[in-house]
Amino acid sequence: MEHERELADAMRRMADVAVPDPDPRREAALMRAFDGAHRQPRPARWLRYWPMAALASAAVVLIVAAVNPVRTGRQAPLLSRAAQVEPPNEFIVVPGAAALPPMESGSLVRLDLPVSVLPSLGVTPPSTRASAVTADLIVGQDGLPRAVRLVD
Repeated sequence: MEHERELADAMRRMADVAVPDPDPRREAALMRAFDGAHRQPRPARWLRYWPMAALASAAVVLIVAAVNPVRTGRQAPLLSRAAQVEPPNEFIVVPGAAALPPMESGSLVRLDLPVSVLPSLGVTPPSTRASAVTADLIVGQDGLPRAVRLVD
């Protein structure tokens, strides 16, 4: 209630204040200042968006490069589903590798694997009684295997 009384008093005092007439010289000076601020040269609108346009163009090139082999039937054996039924000397995609992020880089690693690990990699163990087999693994940049093949 006290605040309301103070507010009412302040409004009464404002009613008694004389408002000066507009000064055309001050108004003209203010308008010149605003006009001068808007006339300053700004970079062309397209210059502000060129990094975004370059990124979009690069994405289009990558998409076209990835889709084109699929459309022409020249798909790499690593990405082919048919590679899983190929002879053992072809790479077989490791189960779950399709859900991993795309490969940016990778390496080929040759190592001896226990036969017991082969089913988890999507490979049928050989009929021999060996306890280990030599295999090539394609390992992505994240260190996860993407494909495997048995070495004769």
